[in-house]
Amino acid sequence: MTVRAVVLPATPLLVPGAAGAAIALGAVRDAVLEPLRRAAGPGTDASAPQRWGVLADGAQDRRGARRASLAAAGMADRWVPDLPGPPVGEPDSAVAGVAASIGLWAVGAAAGAPALAGVEVVELAGGADPDAVAAALDVLAAVDVLVVAATGPRGPGTAAGRVLAALADRGDWSGRTVEVPVDGPHLLATYAVTTWEGAAR
Repeated sequence: MTVRAVVLPATPLLVPGAAGAAIALGAVRDAVLEPLRRAAGPGTDASAPQRWGVLADGAQDRRGARRASLAAAGMADRWVPDLPGPPVGEPDSAVAGVAASIGLWAVGAAAGAPALAGVEVVELAGGADPDAVAAALDVLAAVDVLVVAATGPRGPGTAAGRVLAALADRGDWSGRTVEVPVDGPHLLATYAVTTWEGAAR
């Protein structure tokens, strides 16, 4: 069995630097990156997965090359140097929503910048139409490892959740959720991270 998807909480505090000099959610970050690094393999060479995807709750249905940014959450990109830059060959790509940007950060942090080239980014609104859901399934069924950025406490919203459930069913994936306790002001008591595993391609 191999890691096929990781569902992370889409909080900007996962990204180093988003909380300024404070170290926030270190244990949650470790719980997210550990399975993704296992999925990436021993290095970012030819043995690593070639196709990565990001599925996220969003304000509207869209897919394609995206540039990570937390500006919509009130954080200028220059304050968060760990955010990945534009995809290779896509310097003028559209800006991803906050949740998708956190997913892109996780891909880069776990697998290195080369993994961001050609990453499939899909954002779905809660009431996505059936055509958008079907298109998302077609695109994401081809990726090796999927990062799912969930704005809800237990998983992604309605449409993204349907896509993840369908992919898991198709691939006969099994999920395991870890509740990571956190101690700090203005934070949830626990954050959920779910790892989905299935047969290697």
